Amino acid sequence: RKVVYRNRADGRFEDVTERLGEPVTIPRAGRGAAFADFDNDGDVDVIVNNVHETPNLYRLDLREPKNWLAVRLVGVASNRSAIGARVRLTAGGLTQVEEVRGGGSYYSQNDLRRHFGLGSAGAVDRLDVRWPNGLEEAWVDIREINRVLTLTEGTGQAVRPSEGAR
Repeated sequence: RKVVYRNRADGRFEDVTERLGEPVTIPRAGRGAAFADFDNDGDVDVIVNNVHETPNLYRLDLREPKNWLAVRLVGVASNRSAIGARVRLTAGGLTQVEEVRGGGSYYSQNDLRRHFGLGSAGAVDRLDVRWPNGLEEAWVDIREINRVLTLTEGTGQAVRPSEGAR
């Protein structure tokens, strides 16, 4: 049985499975899930692999979308997919840290792009990347948001290890 919980933002979760209806409530043997913004609209969607059946794609379409930025890293001296990189984003006084990881679930691969919710922040103050080979770079004052931003290793501002992504 598949179960879907909604974060109530008060430390509790509620079961919303029945409210979602089909195909969530149809009994299927799911074997792995992958998370990505499949429609590039700024929210993370889910695809579930089913045994001997087609996968199910669950799109999240927010009524009141907030600002966001997805970061796609391209390694040059490091591995091309930048697996092992750490991204540190500061916007609106808040800092978020994400790592690029391979795999994710059984027979599944999550999106390698790192997705950051920005809320009402209208720009990214600073974005630090520590590449898998140890190079640390920064990009500052990113005003174009609500999109996928591609960053290539070696194109940012070099950062001393003491002030970069941790």
